[in-house]
Amino acid sequence: MLAVPYLTRAGVMTVRFRRLGDGDGPKYRSVPGDPPRIYNANALLVPSDHIAICEGEFDAIAASLAGIPAVGIAGVSAWKSYFARCFKGYRAVYILADQDDKGQGMEFAEKVAEQIKNARISPMPAGHDVNSFVLANGPEGLLDQLEIKR
Repeated sequence: MLAVPYLTRAGVMTVRFRRLGDGDGPKYRSVPGDPPRIYNANALLVPSDHIAICEGEFDAIAASLAGIPAVGIAGVSAWKSYFARCFKGYRAVYILADQDDKGQGMEFAEKVAEQIKNARISPMPAGHDVNSFVLANGPEGLLDQLEIKR
């Protein structure tokens, strides 16, 4: 399994684990009893008028590498209403909705958008999540998708 640390200015808050390849058991594992957290919370400290919320750590990494401050939430059930406070004051909060699943990506985006005033749902093209879209189209493709000028 790949260890995915949740880092903040205070250090490592938790670690989640991602199974590599196909296999038995869950794709992700968390530390037992650990509450849901925002992945890449340091993106909230980046001076910017916009930020992206992704479903998953790897999508947040891909968006960040494209130059977009981005955080990740570990799925629909991991979103907590109190997270919405973190996104006040942004001109735009892009919710990057996966389209490589059975509708969970849009379910996630709609749930989050209900709670954030300046939310803009941006669905990825059919068959893609943020990571696969950036791999296929490059960082500029994601910036174009969101109509963000550099």
